[in-house]
Amino acid sequence: MNKVTGTFLSLATASAFIAACAPQQASAPQASTPTALTPAAPIEFRVVPERNPAGCTRFDAALSRVHTFRATGDTASVTSSGGITSAMTQTSPGVYTTDFSLGGTTLRVVANAASSPKSLTVTEPRLGCRWSAVAP
Repeated sequence: MNKVTGTFLSLATASAFIAACAPQQASAPQASTPTALTPAAPIEFRVVPERNPAGCTRFDAALSRVHTFRATGDTASVTSSGGITSAMTQTSPGVYTTDFSLGGTTLRVVANAASSPKSLTVTEPRLGCRWSAVAP
């Protein structure tokens, strides 16, 4: 073995030995960025009456316009075509409810985002009114 090769081999061996004996630094764990809960895409519903009594027809025009439902985790909202937003609470996984007043009458709105297709129902139990829609 010539002198240059021997010197190179000695240096390479010494470097490998030093590297093996040097204390290893533990790499710091990477900080994980929490994934933000992104709201689901809004769902548009256009409700239609279901064999309602005559007293219910006064609500048909207002309810037949597009209503927009947005879920954000365990809460949601529904916005009427007139821009009135009502907060909804989750009653079971993917099912949200709220009550709102329309012309002095309280209507119960139930959005089922867990079903396929997604659905929205509006009821007024005193008069027996019911409207429903499914997501397009």
